[in-house]
Amino acid sequence: MILGGIVGGTYGIGGGKNPVVYYYGKSQTQRIGENYTPAGQNNDRLAEFKTTADLVYNGGKSDLLTITNVSDAPTIDYPNGPDNSVLQFPAGRYHLQFQGYSEASAQGAFRVELRQIQTGEDDLIITYTTGWTTGESPATKAYQLIWTDFVVVDGTEKYYLLFPIFGSARRSHFLCIEKVA
Repeated sequence: MILGGIVGGTYGIGGGKNPVVYYYGKSQTQRIGENYTPAGQNNDRLAEFKTTADLVYNGGKSDLLTITNVSDAPTIDYPNGPDNSVLQFPAGRYHLQFQGYSEASAQGAFRVELRQIQTGEDDLIITYTTGWTTGESPATKAYQLIWTDFVVVDGTEKYYLLFPIFGSARRSHFLCIEKVA
């Protein structure tokens, strides 16, 4: 079975009417191409977002997510992470699409992971990695994580996207959320 919306390709093809919102990365005014230097060190780099949605379609809400700092999540595995990285969704069911881009010409451990903050070790929900690659500068690496039927039970759960980059390579990214129930 093929689901509509994000999974079916470009949003809106086939007449999808679910609410959709896009959250851009820190300091971005467009989905990609305005790269910033990520906070954190080595593999402790979390995706940083603006706190209100940049694009809203079909009745989506510009304040769908509550986006806070890692200091507001005392049990997070990355306590020195950047501001505006912790995501809290209202209870419901969602399709998520995260796309990230890096200026790095080589990536050894680069990946995107959706994690849920827990007491003890945070739960890994899904991870995406392209494997190790090298290329001529200024190569651009693209990463996409898609997760359908992401269920938030009571709206108190907190999540983050781990988006480490080899060295201090600049990056851009966005998160698209389609509310399906």
